Amino acid sequence: MDPLLVTPTIVDVDLLDDGEAADIYARLEALRPRWLSRGEGFATLGVATYLDVMASERPEETYYARLPEQNGLIRTHFGDLLEKVAAALSALLGAPTRYEEAVALPGFHVFESAGVSTQSWPNQHFDLQHRSLRWPFPLASEDDLVSFTLAIALPRYGGALEFWNVVEADVARLQRLGRTVTMELLGNTKPVRRHEYRVGRMSVQLAPIMHRIAAVPVRYPGDQRITLQGHGVRDSGGWVLYW
Repeated sequence: MDPLLVTPTIVDVDLLDDGEAADIYARLEALRPRWLSRGEGFATLGVATYLDVMASERPEETYYARLPEQNGLIRTHFGDLLEKVAAALSALLGAPTRYEEAVALPGFHVFESAGVSTQSWPNQHFDLQHRSLRWPFPLASEDDLVSFTLAIALPRYGGALEFWNVVEADVARLQRLGRTVTMELLGNTKPVRRHEYRVGRMSVQLAPIMHRIAAVPVRYPGDQRITLQGHGVRDSGGWVLYW
């Protein structure tokens, strides 16, 4: 599988064919009673740092207490997929990859019905979730970070990432110059780009650029946006993949 360079910070890797993606979809659908409801039309299989630590008042309950069950579900039913993801990222990044049971395994975003957004919300962000977790080992670097999205099902109008060539250091530089800077302001003043997803293709952000989920112009009955989500940090042995 040859990676496709999309921008200096986004690389695509073809990981699953249509039949393999359909099989992952069927397995996930069979586990619907075990999904974690996140709001109208939004659920996850797996706990996520940004939801269950950063946006939670009780991270010990919402993240750490649910890790064993949710990690167990993902490892039992999607262990082969995790192995494929780890192997592809190891080849792309030129270093070993592994999973760590002290943090969440990569998991699934599920948006359906009203959860498939037809409006662009000002929720752009950087993927810096690693700063909110208790790592059982020292991180090798604060600068070596990746994020990845593997599309399993997409709405009729497709799915995409909106992103800006802006990193956290750009915000800090502007603030040092005395500028009042917010990500919403940057999102309105800097050029936005769109990266299209494709079912079975894993899109890898090689640096934490400012980004958000792209809306669709029309939502059709039965539309679903299902992706496997994850991030990576480095320790002395290579890359540790988590959510």
